[in-house]
Amino acid sequence: MRKPLTISVLVLAVGCRGLIEDPNGGSLPRPDDPNGTTNQPLCVAGEPRDPGRVTIHRINRAEYDNTVRDLLQTSARPAVDFPHDDHGYGFDNIADVLSTAPLLVEKYESAATLLVDEVLAKPFEGSVRIQYEAETIGGSVGNPYGGGTAWNLFSNGTVSQTFQVEIAGAYQLSTRVFGQQAGADPARVELRIDGRSLGPIDVPETSANPRTVEIRVDDLAAGEHTFAVAFLNDFYDPDAGADRNLIVDWLAVDGPLDYTAPPTNPAAYQSVMVCDPAMMDRDECAAEIFRRFAKRAWRRPVTEDEVTRLVALANIAFAEGDDFDTGIGLGMQAILLSPHFLFRVELDPDPASMEPHALSPHELATRLSYFLWSSMPDDHLFALADDGTITNPEVLREEVRRMLQDPKADALVDNFAGQWLYTRALDDAFPDPAVYTSWNDDLKASMATESRMFVKTFLTQDIPFIDLLDADFMFLDDRLARHYGLPEPGSDEVVRVAATGEHRGGLLTQGTFLTVTSRPKRTAPVIRGKWILEQLLCQAPPPPPADVPGFPEGMAVTGSVRERTEAHRADPKCIGCHQVMDPLGFALEHYDGVGQWRTEDEGYPVDASGVLPDGRSFLGGIELAQIIKNDDNTPHCMTEHAFVYALGRGRERYDTCALDDMTNAFVEGGGTFSALVEAMVTHPTFTTRRGEPE
Repeated sequence: MRKPLTISVLVLAVGCRGLIEDPNGGSLPRPDDPNGTTNQPLCVAGEPRDPGRVTIHRINRAEYDNTVRDLLQTSARPAVDFPHDDHGYGFDNIADVLSTAPLLVEKYESAATLLVDEVLAKPFEGSVRIQYEAETIGGSVGNPYGGGTAWNLFSNGTVSQTFQVEIAGAYQLSTRVFGQQAGADPARVELRIDGRSLGPIDVPETSANPRTVEIRVDDLAAGEHTFAVAFLNDFYDPDAGADRNLIVDWLAVDGPLDYTAPPTNPAAYQSVMVCDPAMMDRDECAAEIFRRFAKRAWRRPVTEDEVTRLVALANIAFAEGDDFDTGIGLGMQAILLSPHFLFRVELDPDPASMEPHALSPHELATRLSYFLWSSMPDDHLFALADDGTITNPEVLREEVRRMLQDPKADALVDNFAGQWLYTRALDDAFPDPAVYTSWNDDLKASMATESRMFVKTFLTQDIPFIDLLDADFMFLDDRLARHYGLPEPGSDEVVRVAATGEHRGGLLTQGTFLTVTSRPKRTAPVIRGKWILEQLLCQAPPPPPADVPGFPEGMAVTGSVRERTEAHRADPKCIGCHQVMDPLGFALEHYDGVGQWRTEDEGYPVDASGVLPDGRSFLGGIELAQIIKNDDNTPHCMTEHAFVYALGRGRERYDTCALDDMTNAFVEGGGTFSALVEAMVTHPTFTTRRGEPE
């Protein structure tokens, strides 16, 4: 049977502000205000719940990148250049703190331009001309002419040049020539491609009026070719002083001609360009493109007035002589810079009314997709919104199961669990390599992969979510196994193995958690204990008083971290909170600052025993995990963190009964993450909203 840890701990936590005693026994009520002093509402099953409201929600950096990925089929990540998002209630998707600064607007404009250019980009624009100077090439006969400005073919011969064709098609071959005329006939030239004659041409022109000879070749294949200019009718009469020669200035290749290049990203281009202006009225085609693209980008149907304004914008480009793609690109940029794209817009019929109303089907689909995928709805979800069936609770449950199996659900691992469980904080952890000599980037990468794969298992498989505290399986590669002192799985890649040994199993014994809750040079029992209270039990202690001295550090300080912590908390102003947090952190002292097992701390024996204020004792992290797992507040706290992340707002007093509803359904549904999500997204707090009085 579960026993409420928070009662037994917090009843005796006198002096720890914000944590309250339960005078009636039973599970301690969760605080509803920052000081935990407000009475709880009485929750009656079946009574209406206040769904609250969410501020218009700007999509954050992760959501922006995921959205443009799914909208434009791009691998670009433009949001890496955006200012960092502010955090609230432990997450970076809280609507109230996601402000929009002028710098961010500039970044949005740059990103929109780059994204549209990428979608509409083509690898080849128009015909390319390559020109070769004859005096540089030289000929089979002859010599330079005019001080090296051309080549003189003074007898029958050729000037030839090889060139490379990348794109098969039509090309124009040309040369600029004139004759030094003599005899009865004009100079005669022949253009050849790969030895094939393109026909002789008379050149009666002289240096006063050189001639450009142009011949089109329609069937030039990709590959190497040779273009030659041949002099055919040499004439020489020394007695008359007559000498016919052909002067060649240059050779040129233009092409491909009449060529329409495919887009660089055909799938993205075709998803936008759903019609061809050559096959229908240009404005009608533009309207159809904008109608479909804006609907997906704005995550709702668009009005004809909105479409008309977008077509008018494209017509500005057309009026300047730009092509169809350019006009469409202008409209696409406007769509990507619209608040309807950058914000998750939910409208209230009466913004000042406290009366709840159902979200529209498209608003509901958007809430669901940004909860589970941190991205826009896919085509299937859009279809359910279009016909309204998304509002059916059973359809919502089916969608949850489908969406959790989609690779895009990895966003939950990175953005929900990554922030709730601090696994994302490993990127910013820098243990001192002089203290932890085994620490390196490879070990850090193995830890990160272990955490991601471990958490993903609980998010996507039907196993009790709470088992992440004492799971009987692990994810290891050989490097991480050596670090943990466990048998190697025989793999350079992280693989699932059975939890072995008496010291490993569950989240609290993993390197990522133990590293991010440590200092660079030592463990931090207070940080670890505070993390457990906040992230697993939702019982955050208040900040320490301003005049409390820092933790004793330095070479002159003696004693283990535990001994120094116990001395540090002797201050009467600190004992109330520290006697709650410290035993939880002391239980993990056998794990050093990078998660290795140890029996000594700088030469002092490690003491990982703990006694809770109610007298219960435990030894080590494994026993502590069992106590937390069996506490009534743990599933409720899991629900609360998911609730805050899903709605993008903090928990309010009026949410207490809704959270109880969801927690009960979560536990009764088997305690799996899918059961938690289904309970949440079918609850009126998720499917409805209200306004707010002025």
